[in-house]
Amino acid sequence: MKQSGMLSIESKNIFNILKKWLYTEQDIVFRELISNACDAVEKLSNIKNIKGDLSEYKGVISVTLDADKQCIIISDNGIGMTKEEVQKYINQIAFSGATDFINKNNQAGSETIIGHFGVGFYSSFMISNHVAIETKSYLEDAKAVRWDCNVDMSFSMNEGKKLHTGTDVILYLDDNNPYLKNPKLILDIIKKYFVFSKTEIYYEAPDIQRQLVNIPEPVFRLSSNLINPEEMNLFYKDFFDDVFDPLFWFKFESIDLGLKGILFFRNTKNNTEELDGKIKVYSRGVYIGENIRELIPKFVNLQSGIIECDNLPLVVSRSTIRDEDSNDNVVSLIYECLAQEVTIYINEMFEKHREKYEAYWPNINAFVKYSILQDKIFASVMARKAIFMDLTGRYYTIKEYVEKFEGSEDNVVYYSSDAVEQAYYIGIFKRCGMNALLFDHVIDQPFMRKYEVLNPSLKFIRIDSNIEAIFKGEIKEEDKQNSEVVSDKIKSALGDRLGNIELKITNIQHESISMLIINDEKARRMADMMEIYGLINANNFSAKELQSKSTLLINLNNEIVRFILNSNNEELQSIVINQLFDLALLNQQSLEPEDVENFVNRSEELLVRAIRK
Repeated sequence: MKQSGMLSIESKNIFNILKKWLYTEQDIVFRELISNACDAVEKLSNIKNIKGDLSEYKGVISVTLDADKQCIIISDNGIGMTKEEVQKYINQIAFSGATDFINKNNQAGSETIIGHFGVGFYSSFMISNHVAIETKSYLEDAKAVRWDCNVDMSFSMNEGKKLHTGTDVILYLDDNNPYLKNPKLILDIIKKYFVFSKTEIYYEAPDIQRQLVNIPEPVFRLSSNLINPEEMNLFYKDFFDDVFDPLFWFKFESIDLGLKGILFFRNTKNNTEELDGKIKVYSRGVYIGENIRELIPKFVNLQSGIIECDNLPLVVSRSTIRDEDSNDNVVSLIYECLAQEVTIYINEMFEKHREKYEAYWPNINAFVKYSILQDKIFASVMARKAIFMDLTGRYYTIKEYVEKFEGSEDNVVYYSSDAVEQAYYIGIFKRCGMNALLFDHVIDQPFMRKYEVLNPSLKFIRIDSNIEAIFKGEIKEEDKQNSEVVSDKIKSALGDRLGNIELKITNIQHESISMLIINDEKARRMADMMEIYGLINANNFSAKELQSKSTLLINLNNEIVRFILNSNNEELQSIVINQLFDLALLNQQSLEPEDVENFVNRSEELLVRAIRK
């Protein structure tokens, strides 16, 4: 049976291939050899299943680091090989036509080389100068085969000593090999690439007792009705290294695409998580990559999950998707499928489980709105199902708000962008029995602009933008003289402080409103945009006023304003007018730093006057 010879390829060709990986991806050796072992186990399992004796078979893979013999042994009890198969699949196919293969695929990048025509097996020489195979076929009366190959590409094939069906691949290491010095490196590689392999994989090394490395039956593969929520939460926190339980999760599957997986919606309540989640992709039980942009819609990538697909068009090293097939029909279909699955699930929660949808909203708020902005499929279904809290703490869609509250005839949506900064105006709305929505997340402004484009008849007005119109302020003929008197007194008291702010005297029936600064909605948005792009300093209130087209609104129906109208005490008038003006600036967060001291001193003076009175 003994046979010897030289492999029919120039050694420099194979080493040119291997050197491309030598310092970048040595773990490709384990990915290839263990993948081959998994394939061998699967093939024998299928054969036994057809014969009806599968119950007697359990596939197992063992990876052993033998420090005494300075070798790594990767063993499986799979289908094995005959002498003829070793000759065909190891000696010939590995290298016949390898040069043609390289030339044919040299435009696809370096990642397309290893793993085809047997070249994947020969990646073993990246870490070993001597590789051996001990194998025995499952076929009846098959004899064991021993194959040895050295770094100079000389090989020998003899009758082997293996007693049981399967294959052992033996990698002999030199003294300086990093795996001899740090056996845990191999354990980490197996966990990375084969954690969910369906075949049990064991590892043993000096100081590392034989242990099961992978999880052949992870909880996420169970039927949804069999999953224990606590077990799923524990799995999620451990696998994705998160301190919080997921908000919720859902499974998805496409039989046509060979696709299945699970998506976890992250709990972002402490706002310290990374923006993107972690979506890990596996094909035929082998880890391919994380957050692969060709496969995963950008908005879906905000969450974490696991995708398994046996039909991915991979590079021959099984390390990532082929560049030339990035627009492959399968890839694009998987991309669309993921977008549709997330859209269907979130929409179903809104339609059938509104209370749950609202309970999760503080955490999924930004995700839903960002997804609407980013993805056409998601936007087509969910754009009108984003919800906003109103001033009473209840949630409404924009459509629900317009239909329910005043202003609906004009298709007006009143909103607050900051409940703290605009607290005074919110108070006015509440006292007057009016309502508004809170647009207080950073994503709400771009969302609002897109919504306006989609619904041009709808108007969004911030609650501090047009109080006079809201409360139907007007000046009657008999009020014109009083209006001119108050206007003159205010201009005299404020002087240059009024700047470019327009002064407007009116009659608003709500007496609690005295003096307010209101801003033109379009001009204010432009000023905010200029601030975002650094064209205006956020602390330069004067520059913002120039851009905002501000108006100082005076309510003749207010008791303090009537005091200004009727008083002859110019000193007290000036104090009151400047105090009201500063309060109006404070409500707009626009009080200049140099005016703060005067405001405090004036407040103390008014207190003294009140005490003495």
